[in-house]
Amino acid sequence: MSTALALPTTGDQNQWTPQEAALVEAAGLVSGPANNKRLAPRPVVEAFLAHCHRTGLDPIARQIYAIERGGKWGIQMSIDGARLVAERSGEYEGQTPVQWTADGVTWVDVWLDETKPPAAARVGVYRRSFREPLIAVATFKAYSAGGQMWSKMPALMLGKCAEALALRKAFPQDLSGLYTSEEMDQASAPAQAGNAPQADAHGRSEQVAEVRAPRKDWLALANAARSRAELRPVFQEASAAGDLDVQIADGRTFKQYLWDLRATLPEETPVEDVVDAVIVDEPVTEWPTATIPNGDPS
Repeated sequence: MSTALALPTTGDQNQWTPQEAALVEAAGLVSGPANNKRLAPRPVVEAFLAHCHRTGLDPIARQIYAIERGGKWGIQMSIDGARLVAERSGEYEGQTPVQWTADGVTWVDVWLDETKPPAAARVGVYRRSFREPLIAVATFKAYSAGGQMWSKMPALMLGKCAEALALRKAFPQDLSGLYTSEEMDQASAPAQAGNAPQADAHGRSEQVAEVRAPRKDWLALANAARSRAELRPVFQEASAAGDLDVQIADGRTFKQYLWDLRATLPEETPVEDVVDAVIVDEPVTEWPTATIPNGDPS
């Protein structure tokens, strides 16, 4: 029996059994010292439980877990959890080997340069009925957290980011809104005191934003874009609405999300013959506060 099925079915802790409360704590939804433990806000608990039941991932096996960073909660999965979700879909047909590059031109199957990390990694995921693998590229500049693991094994860490991106691209219905710890490592960097500007993964400065809801479901519009050309109007409209600084459920701002999405898209929309295509949009239900990076991903 899956541990996920033994989790509570509600975010109301007054209805939990002692076993369910223990599983919630083991899943990372309780933080603080032993004498002052506190449960994550109920919306976070409800979202976590929904992800567990939707994906069937096991928090005790660390396939999925919650984590608090600087007072902000996020839900993460392991790369094994992402692989498991893809396998269970019945549509997964393997993937290409990870490749790395220093210049974006020459790609190698093994990274042996110990003097510097790779500039980018790429992985392609095969899905049944798709003509070509869905390829995703992760850059070192965007994802490196500068910690011990990124310094010791940069190629491995970057490869996991690329694989997670590719799996989520191939299986958006199953993995949308879930990110791996390797992808979110950069969010662990300590924040500066007060509202002082801070550089993000792209070298742009950040500020603290006000609490407010987005004007539109920007994620649905962005995820529908098939190229950078189709993504630009979404950026421009969100910028005009003042919503680029709004934080999405994984901890990134919408602007950061656009930058990461842009890296996975071609410049122009591919010309394809589409038969009986269905686009499924997943609404975003959690938009807390975030920081504002400068720059235009177009």
